[in-house]
Formats: sequence, C-alpha cells, structure tokens
Amino acid sequence: MNFKAITSLFLGSTLLIFMIWYVDVGNLYNAIMGSSPIWLAYYLLLMLPFFLLRAWRWRMLLVPVKSSVKLSNSFWITMIGFMVNAIIPLRLGGEFVRAFAMDGKEKTGFFQSLSSVAVERVLDLLGITLLGLIGIFLLPKEAIMYLPDWSLDALRIVGIFVAITLSGLMLGIRYEKRLLSLVRRILSAIPKLPYKWQEKIINFSKSLIDGAKGLTHNPSTFFSTLTSTFVIWFMAFLSTFLIFKAFNYDVPTPIILLGSMLVQLSFILPAPPGNIGTYEVFWSAIFIGLGLSRLDLILATAIVSHLLSDAFIIGMGSIGVTSMGLSFKKVMKMKSTQQH
Repeated sequence: MNFKAITSLFLGSTLLIFMIWYVDVGNLYNAIMGSSPIWLAYYLLLMLPFFLLRAWRWRMLLVPVKSSVKLSNSFWITMIGFMVNAIIPLRLGGEFVRAFAMDGKEKTGFFQSLSSVAVERVLDLLGITLLGLIGIFLLPKEAIMYLPDWSLDALRIVGIFVAITLSGLMLGIRYEKRLLSLVRRILSAIPKLPYKWQEKIINFSKSLIDGAKGLTHNPSTFFSTLTSTFVIWFMAFLSTFLIFKAFNYDVPTPIILLGSMLVQLSFILPAPPGNIGTYEVFWSAIFIGLGLSRLDLILATAIVSHLLSDAFIIGMGSIGVTSMGLSFKKVMKMKSTQQH
C-alpha cells in the first residue's frame, strides 16, 4: 500500500471515528443492536440477484465480441472486479482486472472487454440518473422546493455526460468505417510516426468500437440491456429501503429512491481504500440534506450497509478467485500490469 493510500485511509478512519464520537457511541450501539436481523438478511439476499443480473447484462454486451460467454465466468469475474474496487476504490483496478480475466477465460480481447465494461458503467449512470429524477418527480411539490441545489446539479451534470457519451458511442458504431478512416488519415499526417504504430492505434480504436457494439447489436438486445439496467438500480434502491426498514426508520419512499441514487453517484468522488469514512459521510450528508434528522439512525444504517455489502463483495470475490483458478497475488498483478 503506497503513502497516498495510507494517508487517505488514515483520514477516512479519523473522519469515521469523529462521526461516531459526535453521534455518541452508546446511541449508535443501541441503534445497531435494535436493528432487525430478518430485514438485514433480506438486504444480503438481494445482493445475489443484483450481481447475477449485472453479470447477465455484461454477457449480453459481449455478444458481438463472443456469443458464447459463460454466465458463470461473467458472474465470478464481476465479483472479483468489485472486490478489487471495494479494496482500492476509484483507481479503476477492478475494471482492468475484469477485462483481463474475461480475456483470459473467454478470449474476448482485453480492449474489447474493457470497452464493454466502460459501456456498462455509462449504462449504470443512465439508470441512476433516471431513477433519481423519478424520485424527484414522486416528491410532493412543497418538498421539491426545499431540495438542496447540489442534488439537482449532480443529476443534471451526470445526465449531460451520459447523453453525450451514449451519443458518441452510437455515432462511432454507426460510422465505424468513416471514423477509422479519419483516424488513419490523422495518423498518416503525423511526421515520423512508424507504420506499425499507426496500425496499433487503428487496431486499438477498432477494438474499443467492437467492445461497445453490444449496445446496438440488435433491438432486442438493446431493449434487454436497458431494462436490466433499470432493474439493477431498482434493486439498489430496494436494498436501501430494506436497510431503513431494518432500523424501523420510517422514511418517505421518494426520499429513499433519490437518496440511494445520489449515494451511488458519490462513488465517483475520491475515496480511501474500502471507502472507509467517506461512505458514511456521503450517505449521512445526502440523507440529512434531503430532510432526515435522526443522525444516529442515519449513521447506523450507513455503517451496517457498508459492512454487509463489503462482506458480501469481498466474500464472493474471494470465492471467485478460487473458482477461477486464480490467486490474490495474480489478481493484483493484473491490476498493476494493465494500469501501468
């Protein structure tokens, strides 16, 4: 672990300790001990179909590259990638590991797999943004007036990014030959650029386009991909609903829907390893900003949901490492090799 990671981990841990002290350890302990094990079990059980559906969607996106990707491989590789991201967030190590492992198991091509993962992430942002907007639409008119500006700004910025990115991807796929021809002309105009490097860059560009073709492979696939995206993020909302239910905290459904989507967007921001501290801060700040007042229960829901989700992801990721015939050393080597 490098100095930057150690420093961010220390700061995140200090932040979490301060929040626990501010709320009072006794109040937090009582809130956690008063939670319902049954509802928490439902929360954990919901994670399995959540990740299975993610794996199925990724498999659909890879159809233009390889039509016979095994769902089991897609699932375990997805869990391994999320495990890496849970340990080392924002460094995108898990995405590189997923692409590398998928290529190793299914011979899909590293850049094609990485491109499909990028498309998957754009679809995630689309689903999160639209469900967040639905949450706003379902709020009473008087409540919308008191929404913090940052909640609307976040959804607006991400929505614009998604619209531009999806439009660019679709245009690139539709006009692939023209785009590659343009790239070739630009490269040939660069003085002293070796021909072999020109070909490498062109092949790289083609690989990225091939990996994105799952988005527009056929109308049926496109519809299934979009539908699965919304179901995936509806499950994320439902998991947040179950957490609040476990703590017997009566929160309006639109607030949970909007808040859970804003929490998902917070993962874009810098964070220490394991999101320690920042997960709890963003979760608490978002729900307090949306009008909730019980900081002890809000922080308790944040801590418990964080622990349970990380336990599931790391546990299933570890099983995936073993079932795929890998080792943790090899997985981390995949990350560092592809990032450098």
